Amino acid sequence: MSSPSPSTLRGRVARFFVPDIDERLWNRERDALQRSQSASQADAVKPLSLVPGRPAHLVVIPMDGPERESYRPAGGNFFWEIAQAAREYAGANKVSVFCVEPGEPPASWHRRLVDFLAATGATHLVAQCEKDPVGGEEWSWDQLWAMLLAVWDGVFLGVTFDSSYRWLTIQSRRLARMSERFVLVDICMPMDGVLVKGRPEVGPVNMPVSSDSLSVLDAATAGLDRIYDVSFMGVLYPYRLELLERIRATGLRVAVNPHRSDSPQDLRASQTSQPTYEAYMTALAQSHMTINFSQSSAGLFQQLKTRVLEASAMGCLVLTDDVDRTERFWVKGVEFDHFSSPDELPDLVARWLANPERLSAGQVAAKARARRINISSFWGGIDDELARRGLPMIGRASSGME
Repeated sequence: MSSPSPSTLRGRVARFFVPDIDERLWNRERDALQRSQSASQADAVKPLSLVPGRPAHLVVIPMDGPERESYRPAGGNFFWEIAQAAREYAGANKVSVFCVEPGEPPASWHRRLVDFLAATGATHLVAQCEKDPVGGEEWSWDQLWAMLLAVWDGVFLGVTFDSSYRWLTIQSRRLARMSERFVLVDICMPMDGVLVKGRPEVGPVNMPVSSDSLSVLDAATAGLDRIYDVSFMGVLYPYRLELLERIRATGLRVAVNPHRSDSPQDLRASQTSQPTYEAYMTALAQSHMTINFSQSSAGLFQQLKTRVLEASAMGCLVLTDDVDRTERFWVKGVEFDHFSSPDELPDLVARWLANPERLSAGQVAAKARARRINISSFWGGIDDELARRGLPMIGRASSGME
């Protein structure tokens, strides 16, 4: 069954009277699929014999695991960082990693995961809940979650990067409505009450950059001079290209993606042949200031960008256009600065450059803040929310934002 097309009269009429009809029909389809699979799995999966109140143990499912070259310190792999940061936050003995094999069908890794949760005595599971691991476009998290709810007593921490996309939120809402033991971890936007009315979720929180990775980056950038007054690093979405053109029109010189040996001029080119994460972080370490455009690629949604933590951790002052995102973690006018329009940037940059002592103090303060919350913003933020919801915590409940 599929939802009425928005281009048909029937579809437009249906949405006028029932705005979420497409979500309802999709959930009906997923319910039917879940029932059919539950019947076939009933004899294959038995309730796990786990001790209630056992010590916390986290299982991490990386989106891209050891099969990727990036799965290492300072490799830029988000879930390597999540796992390593968890070890640094709660202790290595509290963290295990479960890897899905490339091309492995969901039914296979779902069953293997149940056995893995039992073997590790897991109390928490963290994964990117937007799609299945290892590169595919399949989404089977609701099938897995239904299976786990029948046999496991733990908490599912679902990480999301693009909740500004409506259908990704719909998927997360389905998981949340299946059980209060699902907790959304949003690195971009506040999602309290979005999945279930009145229910708080985690976020926005800074995607962690482990202390292990920062040590590697510190060694790689030791002794480098800051050679760029102001830079911009990132994918060249059309709206960003437009803003950069407006900046150029003001006469301000900006080093755009200086970590690249080529000079991509459009979205497609800027997404291909990406330099290493170390090269990206080195360019930030060589920048006095960097510009952060906070808008989501999905539209007019401002997000907390990981770039703010990354730049600050390298002692680079962030100039950002977001409201109620960066200032949740950094002090405006001291540890970062704000612009409402690209037209404001020339004067803003000039004021910082004209006062080297203030600029240096701001860079030092931003770096100190980033190094204080590089782990605790994410994992402490999760623990704080678990405590508020009466769910078992992983480590110490402290997001470092006191």
